[in-house]
Amino acid sequence: MGAHILESNSSANLTPAVSEAGIVLPGYLVVIFSVLMVTLVIVVVAGNALVIMAFIVDKTLRNQSNYFFLNLAISDFLVGAFCIPVYIPYNLTGRWMLGKGLCKVWLVMDYLLCSASVFNIVLISYDRFLSVTRAVKYRAQKNITRQAVLKMGAVWLLAFLLYGPAIIFWEAIVGQSVGKKLLRTTTLLRFKAPKLSL
Repeated sequence: MGAHILESNSSANLTPAVSEAGIVLPGYLVVIFSVLMVTLVIVVVAGNALVIMAFIVDKTLRNQSNYFFLNLAISDFLVGAFCIPVYIPYNLTGRWMLGKGLCKVWLVMDYLLCSASVFNIVLISYDRFLSVTRAVKYRAQKNITRQAVLKMGAVWLLAFLLYGPAIIFWEAIVGQSVGKKLLRTTTLLRFKAPKLSL
């Protein structure tokens, strides 16, 4: 048995063997992973929905800093409501079974929402930096929501421009589908890439 492990891992590939039909997982692992992923979706959606609802209900929360937290909650809510649920079947089977159109939509949304989350965290950090280093000037502008909304819009625009056009127009420019490559790259960033059958 030890020799078999050495032979199968001699190329430094520690991922399990993947057949063309997808990853073969024992039934109990599929159930465990399914329960964990559904729990993750529920926690992400519910937690961010509470933040959004708190902002809507409590008018005292409506200041410039909290607009940025709202923007972060919206992007994370959409990750939990759309990106993770669409990714679950692919993660469990190793095959994309939802069609080429939904693949492209999912890729655009996944990259957009994850980039928007990161940019929102950067914006929140920059806002906190300004509140500490320029406290007097910051407090004078604290209730200006127009600037906050413009910054929030800039976050979404920059997040889309970072990956969106490349994903949408890749086939027209290069002549090859970007789906398999980006799905594999996205999966590598999260776990290990299973084979695709788009």
